Amino acid sequence: MTDPNPAPPPRPQGMGGCLTAFLVLVGIALLLPGICSLLFMGASGVNMGGEIAGLMLLTFAIAAGGIALIAFAIRNR
Repeated sequence: MTDPNPAPPPRPQGMGGCLTAFLVLVGIALLLPGICSLLFMGASGVNMGGEIAGLMLLTFAIAAGGIALIAFAIRNR
């Protein structure tokens, strides 16, 4: 005879604590270029010219990836 109320499937486990901590640390390391660019912009003024703007944009994109990685690690712990 079959059970009319089968047990629900087990809830999938999240990431382990070590993986979460590792991803947060990598995310913090990816934030550093963006923070450095912000400090450089503040020290030299905002009007630096267009030749450095591409580099600043790249470092801000890397920092955005770090923020996304930290958010992913915390959301899936």
